[in-house]
Amino acid sequence: MNRIADFQGLHRGKRLFILASGPSLGELDLAPLGRRLVMGLNRSFLSYPDSHYHCVFDLRLFEEFGDALRRARYLFTLEDRPFGIPLCLLGGEGFSFDLQQGVYSGSTIAYFALQLAVYMGFRQIFYLGLDLRNRGDQTHFFGSDFHSLNHDHTEFPKMRRSLALAARLLEPRGIEIYNCSPDSTLECFPKVSYQWALEQ
Repeated sequence: MNRIADFQGLHRGKRLFILASGPSLGELDLAPLGRRLVMGLNRSFLSYPDSHYHCVFDLRLFEEFGDALRRARYLFTLEDRPFGIPLCLLGGEGFSFDLQQGVYSGSTIAYFALQLAVYMGFRQIFYLGLDLRNRGDQTHFFGSDFHSLNHDHTEFPKMRRSLALAARLLEPRGIEIYNCSPDSTLECFPKVSYQWALEQ
């Protein structure tokens, strides 16, 4: 399975946990996810190295964490990256239901992952660590990344707009998306507790 077409509808009707990188991810016990389908994003492997799928398109992460990314079972990325299953970037705004044609960035890897999850057929999706807010100098669960210190005023508003678009498009299709980050600034997905998500 080394082409995006191989994954179309593979998990139809199933449940997925997506690990973002917000500060709240560091507060969760991720051990119970060992019995569930998990998609990691960017550096989430530092907290949970056993995700079934992983997504990254930041070239800087390939340079810094190449060995860890190569250990991913299935790594999804953009064309012209050093390795992984490549997807064509169609632009920033939009939502792709046919990933063989390409994917939209939505200004965040969490949006890339959502399109992938829908393409795979998942019908219930839980985001962990999708805070879209910094806690002072803490930008991620692993600490601070100076590239993200100004995201509260620059990138997070763009991400919220993109994810709100996805929410409007996916609700009529019966796709349930939940955010398990209680203090997230994202309002387009219902907020639920991590424990509730695990019990579904």
